[in-house]
Amino acid sequence: MQLYLSLSAYGGVSTREALTVFWNAGVRHTELAIGPRPDADATQAIEDFKKLGMVYRAHHAFVWSARHYPFNLAQPQDWKYFEQLTDYLASIGVSAYSVHGGNFSKTTERAKAYTMFVENIQYLHQLCLKRDIALGVETMYPAPPISSVENLLDNATELAQFCQDTPQIKIVIDLAHLNIWHQKNEIILNQWLGVPLDRLLEIHISDNDGRQDIHSRIMDNTWWLSQITHFPKGIPLVLESRLNRLPVSVVQHEYERIATLKFK
Repeated sequence: MQLYLSLSAYGGVSTREALTVFWNAGVRHTELAIGPRPDADATQAIEDFKKLGMVYRAHHAFVWSARHYPFNLAQPQDWKYFEQLTDYLASIGVSAYSVHGGNFSKTTERAKAYTMFVENIQYLHQLCLKRDIALGVETMYPAPPISSVENLLDNATELAQFCQDTPQIKIVIDLAHLNIWHQKNEIILNQWLGVPLDRLLEIHISDNDGRQDIHSRIMDNTWWLSQITHFPKGIPLVLESRLNRLPVSVVQHEYERIATLKFK
């Protein structure tokens, strides 16, 4: 089991500062993600730590330049941007990239948003395939009732349909997101952990209160912790618990604590 630490865990600072903290904490596997402040030094910082030995994966609208481009794959896309993005990933040796399922306004038909998302993800998959990058889509969660948008892939039925519609796309299981699913239980968890290994890209881990995706730390009562012996062997884990602005010693302790859990 390889444990990556997400840059989303250390937001609000530059990419170089976050990577410096990770490196000094002994972290050698990082998932590039949203969180650090966009700046002109980001690409150089990523390259500098790659030369030192940092290994990267990448997630959704990660920070890689001063031009940060948030995107929603349930809407039409600027494919020139994604060509540049996937070229960049290939240039730094990234072989695994994951994205969100997209969201849509409650005034939009869900079926229409889903169709657009599937079309977009298939196109993005082709871009990744040409560059030897495995593409995965993350399980999402129900938006709060007061939200003006809804997330795609926020329930087991739609996720199963997506797996059937796009057999070439891998799945990213976010256990904190599943904690917000209305039908969350250990049976559902084990069903998704039992997805064939060739369909799983990675597993995201953190905790929350079952209502909001707050990326809290994993505790003894975290709902999925009792099932860690069922985790599929060889699938990378990505730690997303918030550690913003904490000292190196705390980041190191948290990373090592999770790395020593008795995963399969």
